[in-house]
Amino acid sequence: MLYAVQLHWIRTTLCFILASFFRSNGVLLAGYLVWGLVVQPFLDGKQLSFFKIAYCITLSACVTAPFTYHNYSAYCLFCNIPNKPQWCYRIPPSIYTHVQAKYWDVGFLRYWTPSQIRNFVIAAPPLVLLITFSVQHIKLSFLGFRIRLNSVKETNKEENPFAMPSITPKYSLVMCTTLIFFSHTQIVLCLAAALPTLYWAAAWLFVYGSPWGQILEIVERTLGANQPRPLDSIPTAYLVPKHNHYFITTHSS
Repeated sequence: MLYAVQLHWIRTTLCFILASFFRSNGVLLAGYLVWGLVVQPFLDGKQLSFFKIAYCITLSACVTAPFTYHNYSAYCLFCNIPNKPQWCYRIPPSIYTHVQAKYWDVGFLRYWTPSQIRNFVIAAPPLVLLITFSVQHIKLSFLGFRIRLNSVKETNKEENPFAMPSITPKYSLVMCTTLIFFSHTQIVLCLAAALPTLYWAAAWLFVYGSPWGQILEIVERTLGANQPRPLDSIPTAYLVPKHNHYFITTHSS
């Protein structure tokens, strides 16, 4: 993600390819390429060239290549025999989804059983935080996009750093939805720690969504608007895009 922040797309792709070799869900990282090369420039009102779109498609295909090859090799191994497994007749014939469903009991609402209530309970804190923040971020981002689309300029209003466009909260929302309805929900305990959104959401809760944030506002107004807050200028990855730098800030600079 650091390379994506720095707009080093070749290095980003190489890292994402390596991730896809180790975990099949690494293919979802291609979304960062699509966002950085196509979606974000579009939201900024920049013209998209055919070359840039083709470049994005090529890099994204490279990220999904390990997953595609894995399924293709499994198809050649198991589906070229007389008694083919049932998954060979599905479209697409993916051994990944077959193994997940048969051996891990992954599927829509298949994890919603009384015996798994405890796992939903221990997974609830990060899920609630990620979903709440992601939904709020999407609402603010959509509002900001409408303002830019209508060429409306806001004046005398502090810029909300947590409303900056970013794919990370959208990615987190998709992940949480998948874990709740289709997968082992408690996996969020290990996956969320690798998401910048978790730490961004914690900062948002501290600054804007809790009594601590209100106390901090009062202290800042007492000391003066130019006094830095404790969360100012914390470096992170792919969080708040501002002048090609990504960091958490709690006041306009």
